[in-house]
Amino acid sequence: MVAAAALLPWVGLLLGAASATAAGTTSFLSAPALQPPPLALEVPDAPSSDAASSEYLFLAPIPDYASHKPFVGSPGPEIVEADGAPVWEQPLGEQIEVAGHSYREVAMDFHPAVYAGQPVLVWWQGYITPQGFGNGSWQIVNEHYQTIARISAPPGFELDFHDLQLTPRGTAYVLASRLVHLNLHCCGGPANGVIYDQVVLEVDVKTGAVMWGWDPLEHIPLRESHTTPPSDAPWDPYHLNSISFGPSGNPIVSARNTWAAYWINRVSPHDNGEVFATLGGKRSSFKLGPGARFAWQHDVSQQRGEQISVFDDEAAPTEGKQSRGLLLELNFGSHTAKVVHEYVLPQHALAGSQGSVQLLPDGNVFVGWGQLPYISEYSAAEKLLYEASLPGADESYRAFRGSWVGLPADAPSVAVRSASSGANVYASWNGATEVASWQLLAGSSPSTLTPVGQPVARQGFQTTIPTGGAGPDYAVQAIDAAGQVLATSSAVTASG
Repeated sequence: MVAAAALLPWVGLLLGAASATAAGTTSFLSAPALQPPPLALEVPDAPSSDAASSEYLFLAPIPDYASHKPFVGSPGPEIVEADGAPVWEQPLGEQIEVAGHSYREVAMDFHPAVYAGQPVLVWWQGYITPQGFGNGSWQIVNEHYQTIARISAPPGFELDFHDLQLTPRGTAYVLASRLVHLNLHCCGGPANGVIYDQVVLEVDVKTGAVMWGWDPLEHIPLRESHTTPPSDAPWDPYHLNSISFGPSGNPIVSARNTWAAYWINRVSPHDNGEVFATLGGKRSSFKLGPGARFAWQHDVSQQRGEQISVFDDEAAPTEGKQSRGLLLELNFGSHTAKVVHEYVLPQHALAGSQGSVQLLPDGNVFVGWGQLPYISEYSAAEKLLYEASLPGADESYRAFRGSWVGLPADAPSVAVRSASSGANVYASWNGATEVASWQLLAGSSPSTLTPVGQPVARQGFQTTIPTGGAGPDYAVQAIDAAGQVLATSSAVTASG
């Protein structure tokens, strides 16, 4: 990757024959179907040794549903370099018609993972309702970007986007929702009320069979919610939004609307799903130290020892002055929780929804700001090292940093355009991470192509290669750092 210090804010304009479209996206001559939203670097002088210098960023831009501003680019899973250069995009955005309503297809929670002992990419794909629930399926692809598994909803449920956790035994923990009719007099609602009942399910990835389930209705009183039943719509008392696992393997489930996370009995001999510890909310098992209270949170995750990370939204509605990444230290002996670190933006800002906190192996902390368009990286001691933002009204439910090796199954893409000294050839390969340089091939026909000149070093997503008057037929070869040819494009002919 290029060190962030060497870059201008709108890196999409630096990528060789890439151009900003009228809608603010970046387009490429060699890959016209791709329109990734450009990242603006807000803190571009971070040293590359602290920011992501040898890894990638994983985002899934979606429209900000609380804003009336236009979405920039195509929604879908994206891998980008820290300098903002795209690596891979799968454009989505088709309209899905459901019961007279039209929804835009999007991706959520895009991240690298491990399945069957192999590195994979995972994301949820479907549509999101105005109530903030999703209906779709989970996609799992290999290093060739080929789908190797798809997880769909069990009968009677809709499969939500909020989290998926793969296990070494070939199962996945997911969140699913359904409507349930209940008497809601307990909480100021009608006798014939309706709620969104979200459940945690462990499913077999290959077969979709449900192996285990947990329903908060059976374990968490409705009156623990910080919301009240609406008069004209189903109530969302819990809003489960993350799954993690404690040191003993028991699930930890976050419920946004109770401001709490719950430790669930999953591995004891009785395995009855009881809640044996609660962090936050109206009945916390832990006494919260100064600054440890959180509200409308997301992404409660077990960290080393007894530390827990939380994305503390503090909205909406507003409860605090700013959203933050939060690291808490729990003491199960004294039943206390204290703040270890908090990670905030330079300016006060509130994310009304979404968000993530990732503790990296090098000790840094990577924060996705959910409804806010920012992604940030901090030292463990809270120093801001890196910050970038999506354009317009774009947002990403979560954001991750990690390693990935992409070996696309399809061939590189190539385009040619006339230039003052013959023609320029433009080469790209969506998703390829191992390309170090490009070798131009030219000839009088597609069957007579031979190498011309020396390999040209990769210039970000798309590389511009002057032809020097050779041709008029061209192709390119992708070459790795060891000088080996990875793949060859099809041939193109210069016009005129």
